[in-house]
Amino acid sequence: MKRSVAGARRNKKSSSNGRTASGNVGAEQALHKQAHEYAQALTKRDVETLDKVWTPDYTFVNPRGELLSKAQRIANIKSGASEFQTMSPQKERLLVHGDFAVEVGRIVVEGEYSGRESSGEYRYTTAWIKIRGRWRMLANQITLIAK
Repeated sequence: MKRSVAGARRNKKSSSNGRTASGNVGAEQALHKQAHEYAQALTKRDVETLDKVWTPDYTFVNPRGELLSKAQRIANIKSGASEFQTMSPQKERLLVHGDFAVEVGRIVVEGEYSGRESSGEYRYTTAWIKIRGRWRMLANQITLIAK
């Protein structure tokens, strides 16, 4: 299911507090739960859950600016090259437009990514899309916050 962002924008307008103009508290709660499940799945290397969270055409931009597909991320996690002890996300903004949402925040990570020490504080952006009643991650990226 593909939707244009412009089409989604026409459906609902966002207010400054991150909720849709109609007050989409249900979407906010569901996305919070899904983001928590995602962080847990990464720390547990639970590829079955990650496969359900990520859309088939999921895209990830890592801190080095590399573009990875869902298959590449799953292979990386299965191989043990990426292993996270803790992930502590802190949502700063959530913009919901119908069945599309963008989340922006900070995350503190302890662990390795692709075999390299990657502990630190990052800024993240995540695009979510609601498919058949379930919020799924379409794309995300993280950037190391300079100290």
